[in-house]
Amino acid sequence: MKKNFVIAAFLLTILLSFNMMAADFYPDKHIDIKGRVFDKDSGEALEYATVSLFNAQDSTMVGGTVTDMGGNFTIQAVAGSYYIKVQFMGYTTKVMRVNVDATAAAVQLGKIFLKQDMELLEEVEVVAEKSTMTMTLDKRVFNVGKDVASTAGNAIEVLENIPSVTVDVEGNVSLRGDDGVQILVDGKVSGLLGVSTQDALRSLQSDMIERIEVVTNPSVRYDAEGTAGIINIVLKKDKRKGFNGSIDVRGGFPFEWGEKMPSPFPFQTGIGANFNFRLKKFNFFLSYNFNYRDDISDGYTKTEYFNGGKIYDPDIQNHADATQVSEQITERNRHSQGHTLRGGLDYYFTDNDIISFAAMLRRADGHNTPVVSYIDMFPNSASQFSKRAEDWHNKRPMMEYTLDYDKYFNTKDNYLKASFRYFKNSEEEWSDITDSQYLTREDMENDLPIPDSTIFQHTDTKETHENFQGTVDFAYHLGQHAIEAGAKYENKFPSNVATVTENGTPLEPYCHDFRFNKQVAALYGSYGTEVGFFSFLVGARYEYSYISSNYVDKNQKYEQRYHNIFPSGHVNFKVTEKDQLQLSYTRRIRRPGYWQMAPYSSFNDDRNIRMGNPALKPVYTDSYEFSYLKFWEGGNFNLTGYYRHSTDVIRHFTEVDSLNVSVSMPQNFGISDDYGLELTGQVNVFKWWSINGNINLFKSCTVGDYKEKHYTTDSYNLMGRLVFKFDFKKICNFQFTGHFMGPRDEPLGFREANYWIDFAASRDILKDKATLSLNVRDLFGTRSHGGESWGDNFWQYSKGSWSKTTVTLNFNYRINDNGQKKQRNDNGGGDDAYEEVEM
Repeated sequence: MKKNFVIAAFLLTILLSFNMMAADFYPDKHIDIKGRVFDKDSGEALEYATVSLFNAQDSTMVGGTVTDMGGNFTIQAVAGSYYIKVQFMGYTTKVMRVNVDATAAAVQLGKIFLKQDMELLEEVEVVAEKSTMTMTLDKRVFNVGKDVASTAGNAIEVLENIPSVTVDVEGNVSLRGDDGVQILVDGKVSGLLGVSTQDALRSLQSDMIERIEVVTNPSVRYDAEGTAGIINIVLKKDKRKGFNGSIDVRGGFPFEWGEKMPSPFPFQTGIGANFNFRLKKFNFFLSYNFNYRDDISDGYTKTEYFNGGKIYDPDIQNHADATQVSEQITERNRHSQGHTLRGGLDYYFTDNDIISFAAMLRRADGHNTPVVSYIDMFPNSASQFSKRAEDWHNKRPMMEYTLDYDKYFNTKDNYLKASFRYFKNSEEEWSDITDSQYLTREDMENDLPIPDSTIFQHTDTKETHENFQGTVDFAYHLGQHAIEAGAKYENKFPSNVATVTENGTPLEPYCHDFRFNKQVAALYGSYGTEVGFFSFLVGARYEYSYISSNYVDKNQKYEQRYHNIFPSGHVNFKVTEKDQLQLSYTRRIRRPGYWQMAPYSSFNDDRNIRMGNPALKPVYTDSYEFSYLKFWEGGNFNLTGYYRHSTDVIRHFTEVDSLNVSVSMPQNFGISDDYGLELTGQVNVFKWWSINGNINLFKSCTVGDYKEKHYTTDSYNLMGRLVFKFDFKKICNFQFTGHFMGPRDEPLGFREANYWIDFAASRDILKDKATLSLNVRDLFGTRSHGGESWGDNFWQYSKGSWSKTTVTLNFNYRINDNGQKKQRNDNGGGDDAYEEVEM
C-alpha cells in the first residue's frame, strides 16, 4: 500500500506541475473543437481517421489528431478562421470551414459522416490513404496491407517490420528487448497460438491480418500478463455494404548464397481468399488460406568439457585445459503445410445491438529431417565420430469458436460487451531416429557406420491444449468523464503423453504423462477525465491465479495460488496540437508458461536436453514510461524513456553431467533493472520518398544467485530498424528494410550481434484492381544467431540460422474494391467543398 501511495503521489505531483506550466505555454485562450466521424452507410464510428486543422488565410497546418475507437476527436485553437480536413482510406475527404469565437466554451461539430469512395476517377489524386503505421501515445497501429514488405509473408515476417518488436531467428518475439510479451488475436488468447507460438505465427499468413497493435504500457482493461506489454493481431473482417473480397496467390523458394540448391528443390507456395457480404442486418465473412513451405537451416556448436578437477574460468578463458572438445554440425530440411478456414456472421438487431459468431478450423502437417553430426576430440586419444538422423512428422488440428454480444448506449463510447471463446489444439508427433558410430570422418561423410553400431529409436507424442475464456466489459462516458469496468475468466488445460523406445525397449526417463492447468479470474475498474490541457486515466485490476502441474506417472504434483492487484496510471498533456506528453505507470506479471514448467526431457538431441521447472514463480514488473509525441504534415516521431524493475526474473541455466550431457532448465534468478530510450518516427522526404524506423538503446542490470554464486551483469544494448520507401507513380514501389540487434551480455553467457536487410517491390496492375509484389527476405544471407555460454565444467559456442534467403512473388486481386461511381460529399461538392461551422 505504501508503494501504491508513493506512485499516486508521484503522478499527482507531475499533474500539478504541468498545470502550473500551462499558463506559460498558453498566453491566449484555446478553444476545443470537437466532433465525431462516422461511416455514412453503416453508421459505425471510424477509428484512426485523420483530422487536420488549417489556417483559412494561408492554408498552414496548425493542428491535427486521429479519432479514437468511438470516432471522437478534439483539436484546440485560438480564435480565428480555419478549415478542417477529415480523411480516411477508402472514403471521400470531408472539408469543413470553422470559425472560432474567443467567447465560446467550445466548437461542437457534431457527427461528421464520410461516404465510401467506391471508384476513384483517374484525374483525382488520392489523399485519404491509411498510413502504414499510426502512432498514438498509448499504442502503435501497424496496417499490414500498406506495407510492401509484409505481402506474401507470415505473421513472424510482419512482426519483424514493426517498431519496438524484435524477432530472433527461431521466431521468439520480444518487445524492447524483453521476451515477456502477451500475444493476442482479436484481443483474446487464441487457439492459433496454442501449441507452439513460433510455428503458429509462421502458419498465419499476412493476407489474413488487417493490423497489428502494440501496447507497451497497457491500462487495466488489458490482461496483466506480459511484462513487456501486449501485441494484438487483428484479423480481417470487412463491414462494407455489398459483396467484396480479395484473393492472394504466392510462390517462392529459399536458397543459400554460394551453395548448390538442395535436392529435392525447396519451394514455398500458397493461396488466400477473404470474402465479405453485407446485407441489411447481416454481415457475413469468410476466409481460407493454404500454405506450403520448405525451409533449409543449419547450425554449428563447439563444446569444451572440463573434467578431472579442471574448471573453466571466463576471466582467463583457459580453453587449453579442456579434457574433451566436441563439434556438432546440424543440417535441417523442414516442410510444413496447412489449411485455415475462418468464417462467421454479425447480426444487427438494431444499430446498437449486435451479436457475432465466428469459427476457425485449421489443419497443419509437418515433416522435418534434421541430421546432426558429432566429432569428439580428446587430448590423448583418437577422435570419435557419430551421426544422429531423425525422420519427424506431426499433425496439428485446431478448432476455435467465438460468440460476442455488443450493446451500445446512444454512442459507441458507451457499451456493454460480452465475449465467450473456446478452442482446442491437438498435436500428434512421431519420429524414427538412427544413431550411428563411425571410424573416421570420411566414413561419416559417406554414411558407412561401424557394423552393428546403429541404434534405432522411436518417439510418439500426443499433446492437447484446451482453453475457455469469458469476458464482460462496460464503458460509459459522461461529458469529460469516463468509467470502465469488467471481468474475465480463463481456464486452460494442456496435457502431454509421450513414449520413447530404443531398439523396441522403452526408455523410461523419457516417457511421461503430464497434465497442466492454469486458471485466471480478473476484475478491473478505471476512471478517466480531462482537466484543461490534461487527460488522465487511473485504474486497478485484481487477478487470482491457480496453476497446477501433475507429473502423473512420477506421482509428482505441484500447485500454486496467488492473488495480485495491478494498478495503472496514464497522464496526457497537450503542449500544443502538434506536441503531446504522456507519463504512465503499470504493474505487470509474467506467469510461467506450460513449456517452462513441464518437467520432462526433450529427446530430439540426446546430448543437449531441455527441461521445464514446475517450481518456477511468476515474474513481477513495475513499468514506467515518459513519452513525447510530435507530428507535422510530413511526418511524426515519438521519443520514449522507460524504466522496468522486475523481480524473480527467469533465466535458462545449463549444467553438464558426468556423461557430458548438457541439461538446460529455467530458474528464478534474481532482479533486473532496464533503463531505455526509444525513438520511433517517420518522415516524408519527398512525395516519392519516405523514411521510417526506430532505435532502442537500453541498459540492462541483472543481479542474482545461482548454485551459491552471486552474479552481476551490466549490459548496454542497441537494436533498431530503418525503412526506405520509394513510390514511383505508375511504375513501381520499392522498399529496403534494415534490421540490427546489438550484442548482449547475460549471466554466464554472451549473445552476438545480428543484422540483415530485406527488399520488397510492388506494382498495381489490371487498372489498379490487382497488385504484384516481390519480396526478398534476408537479401544478403547475413541473418544468424550466435553466442557463448559457460559453467564450471564446460564452455560452449553456437551459431546457426533458422531459415535462408527467401524469394517470394505474390499476386493480390481485389473484388469490388472500386465497383461503383465515385460518391460526393453530403453537400454535393467534391473534396474541396466547405461546410460552415461557427460558434
